[in-house]
Amino acid sequence: MYKRVIPRDLFNEANLLKCYGQIYINLEYLNIPGVEIVSDGNAFDVVQDEGGGSLTIANVHLVINGNEQYLYRPLNSRQPWPLYLSQSDEEISVFNDDGSFTSDMIKKLME
Repeated sequence: MYKRVIPRDLFNEANLLKCYGQIYINLEYLNIPGVEIVSDGNAFDVVQDEGGGSLTIANVHLVINGNEQYLYRPLNSRQPWPLYLSQSDEEISVFNDDGSFTSDMIKKLME
């Protein structure tokens, strides 16, 4: 658990939750087989990466064909939808500025 500072972390965490909610809305519309959001049903466990400061939700996961994906939001980003999917050697921007999935994200979801 990281030490939260108000108001900075209120904005960062609210934006992170907004991004996860938008994933759910977009996925509901697209209805792609094998892609789901999985949660343990408990309170959202927002955690901070100690190395870079980015935030993620430890107990809510995007799962694509059985493979859990790592999603994160950079700290203090000013972008409207600053969420990224990280894979071994690359990162994919999840959203366009209007909240729709980027073409790279759609390709990832269709794998």
